Amino acid sequence: MNKATAPARSNVKDDFSSLKEAAAAVQRICRSAKQELELARKMRADAQRYQRETATRARSEAQQLVLRTRLATQREIEELIRQASEEIQKVLADIRVIRITAQEELAAQRKFTDAAKLSSMSIAISESFKKPEPKKAGSKKKKQLAIAK
Repeated sequence: MNKATAPARSNVKDDFSSLKEAAAAVQRICRSAKQELELARKMRADAQRYQRETATRARSEAQQLVLRTRLATQREIEELIRQASEEIQKVLADIRVIRITAQEELAAQRKFTDAAKLSSMSIAISESFKKPEPKKAGSKKKKQLAIAK
């Protein structure tokens, strides 16, 4: 029996060794799978953190862009208002010059009118003080008739 049981024991030992080796291989595979799972979880957590950071940064940059755009727009509006104000001031100055010129011209026209009135009055007065020239008798009668009527 020794010889017969020896090969059986040897087979059992070999089977047991093979089982131990298989169990060890399974444990290695299990540890490797757990490590891979842990690595995958860590990668997922990193990806989610990166996604949150990227989204936060994108929102922040978008808000900054909106603020910069608003400021630039406000500056442009202020510049346009300033330019429009300058143009308005120029137009008002031109209008004042035109009004003053028109007033001066009107004053000159009044002076010319007054001078013309004075001249015509002067001519009328000087004619009334002139000595009447002797006229024909017929024209004198016509004047007397005109006065009498």
